[in-house]
Amino acid sequence: MRKTGGRNNQGRITVRHRGGGYKRAYRELEYREGQHVIHLNGQVTGIEYDPNRTAYLVACRAQVGGITRNYYEIAGGKTEPEIGKENTYTTLSTVAVGSSIYNVTLKPGKKSQIAKARGASCKIIKQEATTTVIRLPSSEIKRLNNKNLCQEGEVYGRPQEKLGTAGAHRRLGVRPRVRGVAMNPIDHPNGGRTHSLKVKNK
Repeated sequence: MRKTGGRNNQGRITVRHRGGGYKRAYRELEYREGQHVIHLNGQVTGIEYDPNRTAYLVACRAQVGGITRNYYEIAGGKTEPEIGKENTYTTLSTVAVGSSIYNVTLKPGKKSQIAKARGASCKIIKQEATTTVIRLPSSEIKRLNNKNLCQEGEVYGRPQEKLGTAGAHRRLGVRPRVRGVAMNPIDHPNGGRTHSLKVKNK
């Protein structure tokens, strides 16, 4: 993936403290044929770390027209993902009220868009004739077509930990935050004083 270093198309810094870090390869999710997303029920062949998101990915394998296809999906489920297990999709209409779901599509035949971050899940609130009412991770209540696809359980991801060192931040592309009082007068309103001065941080 190409990095911006916090600069816009004019080369000006729009987001401070960005730059450096390891190169990142982008892993495209879900099996696609051209512009069309096809949700396959495949077998898990591996569990992989993805630097571009908080969730882990599962490498899956499935047969499409007699040809073996490999693709990535968001890792999740009712239990921790395991190699050899089936990675399956189901329609909203078949999920019981009160169940947790993730990787939900907003429209039938489209890519998954809801509940894809680490630990995220939606709750089934009500089943109706042609629609399903769900509660999003943001607590918003949404009514969706019950032919939409989802997966049961919640997203699996690495536990949140303190990074601990400056080097860990640098590897993620986060640069140091310099205090204003440590700068020169031209660089910051609080800079340039030769004696210690307490300045309230907003």
